[in-house]
Amino acid sequence: MSLFLKIFVWFWLAMAIVGSALVIAVALTESHQAEVRWRYMTGTAVHIYAQTAAEMYERDGPVALVIYLQRVEQTAQLETRMYDERGIEVSGRTSTTGTKRLAEYAEQIQGNNEPVFDFATEPKPVALVAQKVYGRGGARYVLVSELPRDRFAELFADPWTLLFRLGAVLLTAGLVCYGLARHLAAPVQILRAGVRRLAGGDLSVRVASTVGAQQDEFVDLSHDFDSMAERIESLIMSQRRLLGDISHELRSPLVRLRIALGLARRRADTEAPEMIGTLDRIEREAERLNELIEQLLTITRLETSPEEVEKTEIDLQNLIAQVVADADFEAHAHNRNVQVIAGEVCHVMGNVELLRSAIENVVRNGARYTAENTTVEVTLRCSQDECGAVAVISVRDYGTGVPEEALNDLFRPFYRVADARDRRTGGTGLGLAITERAVRLHGGKVQALNAPGGGLIVEIRLPVKTKKVLVNHPD
Repeated sequence: MSLFLKIFVWFWLAMAIVGSALVIAVALTESHQAEVRWRYMTGTAVHIYAQTAAEMYERDGPVALVIYLQRVEQTAQLETRMYDERGIEVSGRTSTTGTKRLAEYAEQIQGNNEPVFDFATEPKPVALVAQKVYGRGGARYVLVSELPRDRFAELFADPWTLLFRLGAVLLTAGLVCYGLARHLAAPVQILRAGVRRLAGGDLSVRVASTVGAQQDEFVDLSHDFDSMAERIESLIMSQRRLLGDISHELRSPLVRLRIALGLARRRADTEAPEMIGTLDRIEREAERLNELIEQLLTITRLETSPEEVEKTEIDLQNLIAQVVADADFEAHAHNRNVQVIAGEVCHVMGNVELLRSAIENVVRNGARYTAENTTVEVTLRCSQDECGAVAVISVRDYGTGVPEEALNDLFRPFYRVADARDRRTGGTGLGLAITERAVRLHGGKVQALNAPGGGLIVEIRLPVKTKKVLVNHPD
């Protein structure tokens, strides 16, 4: 889970729990207080209505009582009935089971003039209030009033109201926490993107101006990141300039050495034939030194001036066939073979010489380290990955392989695996480094992995311009 989601979820849950607890507590306390207030106010009003109704009934008779109860019903919206001490409804209205039962109960309570409450559900939900009063002659009367239950929704747990309040709490908490999480996680995302660009080779990346101007730990961290990136850029550029300068400076004495070697060989042919072997050794070492300088200059050019590389459309199948043919011819002298075992017609945009050198380095590397009487297998196929259509060039040898921890180091300049890939093989440790930089310059990537059963597989992935049907290899 990302930092943004962690901050958002935890803050939202915390605020939602606190807000929900507050809503529930308020709802519970409000319901109790509302009930107390309603009982007091309703009881007081019903007591007045009952006393007035009893006096009017005794003074003016049932007709006046009916008129009064109708007026109460219109003004107070209370449907009322009047019962005497025998349980008879004296206003002539039809009794219900609930009102009659509550009237009998209130009549049976001795010496109590407090209102009696009940909540009936049949035949319809109503709130009932019974009030016992006394007439002038000591006669007892009970006034029972009923009110539809929906008028007192605050007395009951209203689930929709509660859900609405909880929803409002969750929505408000979510909006606030979303803004807070975005504010806290945005600098981290910017720093993360900067780190990825720096790891990908973009040494010019800086993030302080993007993070913001406010003074906090994230801004301090962004300034530290910029200082680190600037220092790394300075060191790497110094290293690149050093490689370029050394390569150029070695060129002149090497040229003079080869001229002197040619003059010495002329004199040795006539004056000192025994020196010819020594001069041959000097020439071989001079050729190796010249090859090393050429590779150093190639790496320097790839790293310092990539925009100067001219790109055209390249038929990879044809290019690989040429490279494999040359490598196979040379490998025969060492009892080895190099073959294309499968290929597809893939076209890419790139520099022919750079891609030839990149593929050739990998193929020759495989031919150098594969076991005798084995074949280096080269395949070309077009496929899809997260970046789109790519051409995948795979070169597999049958050598001793490489330790797992050393696979990612194979493409570093001058890196060699101690047991097999040292100076006795004739390599300089720059071939795969040139391959990695040339492939990266073309928007691709290269990786090495140990093959099942032994040997090394090197895969080169390049963005494809066009893709065609699989072409079977004649072998």
